[in-house]
Amino acid sequence: MFFSFQAAIHAGTDSGDDDCRRAVLAAAGALSAEDLSEEEVERLEALLSRPLKINAATRSRLVESGLFSQYQAAAVIDYRERHGDILSVAELAAVDGFGEDAAVLLEPFLSFESHALPGRSSSGPSFVRNSFTVKSSVKMQDDTSDDGARPVPQYSYGLKYRFDLNGSLEAGLACRSTYSASVFPPETMSFYAAFYGTGALGKVIIGDFNARFGQGLAMWSGFSLSGIPAQGAFSRRSSGISPYRSYSGEGSHRGVAADFTVGSFMISAFVSLPGSRERFSGDGQREIHVLPGVNAVWTGMNGQVSLTCYASSRSLSAVSSGAGDEDMSRGKFVSECIASADVRYSVRGVELFAETAADIMHGTAAALGGCRFAPCDGLYLAAGLRYYPAGFSSGYSGAIRSGTACSNEYGAAVSGSFSFGRRVALAGRSGFGSEAAGHQGSFSIDLSHSPEPKYGVDQPSSQFKAVLSYTCFVSGMLSMQWKISERLRTYGDRNRTDIRCDIGVSDGVLSSSVRFNALICKGIGLLTYAEGGYRRGAVYAYLKGGLFRVDNWSDRIYAYERDAPGNFSVPAYYGRGFWVSAVAGVKVSRWGKMYFRASYTGYPWLSPSQEKKKPGKAELKVQMAFNL
Repeated sequence: MFFSFQAAIHAGTDSGDDDCRRAVLAAAGALSAEDLSEEEVERLEALLSRPLKINAATRSRLVESGLFSQYQAAAVIDYRERHGDILSVAELAAVDGFGEDAAVLLEPFLSFESHALPGRSSSGPSFVRNSFTVKSSVKMQDDTSDDGARPVPQYSYGLKYRFDLNGSLEAGLACRSTYSASVFPPETMSFYAAFYGTGALGKVIIGDFNARFGQGLAMWSGFSLSGIPAQGAFSRRSSGISPYRSYSGEGSHRGVAADFTVGSFMISAFVSLPGSRERFSGDGQREIHVLPGVNAVWTGMNGQVSLTCYASSRSLSAVSSGAGDEDMSRGKFVSECIASADVRYSVRGVELFAETAADIMHGTAAALGGCRFAPCDGLYLAAGLRYYPAGFSSGYSGAIRSGTACSNEYGAAVSGSFSFGRRVALAGRSGFGSEAAGHQGSFSIDLSHSPEPKYGVDQPSSQFKAVLSYTCFVSGMLSMQWKISERLRTYGDRNRTDIRCDIGVSDGVLSSSVRFNALICKGIGLLTYAEGGYRRGAVYAYLKGGLFRVDNWSDRIYAYERDAPGNFSVPAYYGRGFWVSAVAGVKVSRWGKMYFRASYTGYPWLSPSQEKKKPGKAELKVQMAFNL
C-alpha cells in the first residue's frame, strides 16, 4: 500500500531535516507540507525523534503508530516468530506486504535494534526513558500608532513530558498557551497513561487518545487529509486506539480505551467524554456527552474486514436535570449512533477498499470505495467514488473528501504517480534507497457535488480540482520540482490557479533552494524565496529570505516555514512585503538539544486598497529538549 509514495520520498536532494520532512509527507499521503496540520506533523516527528523498535513492538504498538496496516503488522509479528529479528531495511522489504518503496518510506521511523542472535527474536532489555521539552516564543509588532503608545510584546509557551518504562508503561503530559491566551492556566492541556500487555491484551489507555478505524467514514479522530492531492490520500491507514501526544488536544477523545488481540481478530473499545477537555480548560458552558464505541477487525492473508459502532448521548446536564423525559422514554437519550463496515482486499496486485456507514438516528447511509493498482512498472493508479448524503452525521468522520466534512458531498477521483528514466545516485546518501528515478511525478483529478445548500452557498454547488507534480533530478545534487493546481467552482471564487517551481541543490552537507510561486484568483499573487543551509551531525543552520506581492486575500499564498521539531508553521502571505528567518539546532550533550528560530516580516509597500502600512512583526523562538 506504500508503493505510491516513491515520488514523495525522493522529491529533493537535501539530507537531514528535508529528508525527515519528505518522510512525514509520504507517511501522511500528502504532496506538500502546506497540506498537513500541526497535530499530524507533531505525531510523525515524535516517531522520527524516537523511532519505533520494530523487533520489540507488539502488534498493538505497530498498528497504533499508523505506519502499518493490520496485515503488515501481522506479517511483521509472523516473520519475527519464524525467522527472528528484522535487522535492516532490506530485510523489511522482503517481508510479505512491504517491498522496497514501503521499506524506504518506513526506515526513518523505525529502529532495527536487536538483542538476540541471528535467527532469534528478542524482547529487548529493560529501560526507563524520560523526555522533557520546553519551548517559548515572543512576538512584537512595529510601532505604527499615532498616539505614541509602545507595542506590547506577546508571549507563548509549551511544555511536554513523556515517561516510558520498558515499553510496557507510558505516560505523558503536554500543555501550551498561544499568543492570544493568558500565561496561566495553560490554554490547552492533554495527558494520558498507557499500559501495554504482551498477550491478548494490547493496551489500556486512560486520558487523551485517538480512535481511527476503517477508512474513517464512521470514526476518525484528529487530523485527516482534506482533498486528494496525491495517490497516498485515497485510502486511510487506520491506527486503531493510540495515545494522544500533541499539545493542542484538537479532535482527540478523553476517557478510557483498550484493545485486545485474539488470533486473527483485534478488538478495540472505548468510552470518551466529549466536552470534558473544554470544561477542564475553563469553558464552563461546554456540555459533556458520553460516547462509547467498539471496533472489531479480522485480518486474513489477502485482506481485512472490520466493523465499527459508536453512540453519543445527549448532554449530561440535560439528563441529570430530567429535561426531556418524554424524549428519553422514546429512545432520545442517544443523540447519535453510527455503525459501519470496512473491507480491504488485495488480489493480483490490485488493492480494493470500501466502507459503508449507517446513521441510525437519521435513517441515512454513506459509502465510499476505490482501488489502487500498478498497470506497469513505474506507473501506479488509484480511483475512488464517495457518496455522503446531506443528512449523514459526520461529526467524527475523517474519510476521503473534497470539502471540510463527510456530508452533503458526492464525488469521484482518479490519481496516479509515475517514475521513469535513469537511476540517479542521490548526494549525501548511501545504501538501500539511495537512488531515485531521474523523472518522477504524480497527478490527481477530483470532482465533487453538493446537492444541498451549505455554509455560504444557498444552492447546489460543484467543484473540480486538478493537481500535477513533476520532479526532475538533473544530477545527484540538483533537482527541479514543478507543481500546478487548478480549482474550478460554481460558487464564490470561480477559479484558482497555483503554479510553483522549486529548485534545490545539495551535496549532503550544504544545501540551497529557490521557490517561485504565482497564484491567480481575483488577481495575481506572487511569492519567491531563497534558502541556504548547513547540516553536519547534530548541528544545523538555515537562513531564508523572501518577497511577496499579494493584493487580494483570495490570492493569498501559503508557504511552509522551517521550525524546531514538533512545531509547524505555514503562514499565509498577504500584502506587499518581505520576510527573513534563521533556524538553528545544536546537540549540547548526549541528552540535550537546543533549537532557535528568529524571523521578521515587513510591509514597506502599500497595496492599492491600503491607506496605511501594515506593521511589521518580529518573532523569536527557543526550544530545549532533554532525553534522560
